[in-house]
Amino acid sequence: MVTGDESGGSPDPGAFAESSPTRNGRIAAFGVASAALFGVGLLVSESVGEVALDVDLKPFFLPYLLIVVARYGLPTLSIGLGAATAEGFLDVFEGYELDDPVGFLGYVIGFTVFGWYLDKVAADPASARSLTVGAVLGALVQASFEGAAFFLFDPAVGLSDPAVSVVGNTVTHGIVLGAVPLVALRRAFADRLGSA
Repeated sequence: MVTGDESGGSPDPGAFAESSPTRNGRIAAFGVASAALFGVGLLVSESVGEVALDVDLKPFFLPYLLIVVARYGLPTLSIGLGAATAEGFLDVFEGYELDDPVGFLGYVIGFTVFGWYLDKVAADPASARSLTVGAVLGALVQASFEGAAFFLFDPAVGLSDPAVSVVGNTVTHGIVLGAVPLVALRRAFADRLGSA
């Protein structure tokens, strides 16, 4: 039986994974931070109002930054759930609608897709191009869920209004309040991005 390395020394304590309670606490902390940051950001950005029919400003860069710090995995899912919970909580005050659960799912999947893209697809997750593509891709997924719900639950609309909603929200969430601030802040997180 081997109790240490080949030289007879004791095993490296840093070689062991963090304990389950520590890991679970970290995962939960990312979710809570995401809910708090995204919720406060929504209060600020949505005070502007809609820029077009069902097109608004949402600070996607805040959960994106947390995902950059957390890396891909369960923390990413927790961050998506946190952001979706903040949006859902504020929806209750705005007037809950039948399409809100679809939007909730869209947030979770959209933020998870952003983390997946940076971790599994992007050749250089620290590049402005990778962050931009990931931010737009995540926003497009979320906006597609919103657009589909808009089409399914509002019989008065045709195809053009949901299409405008998807394109508009992809631009506002993925570029204006997604990629632009994310790329501007990327130097502060360059060490985390470089460790992918």
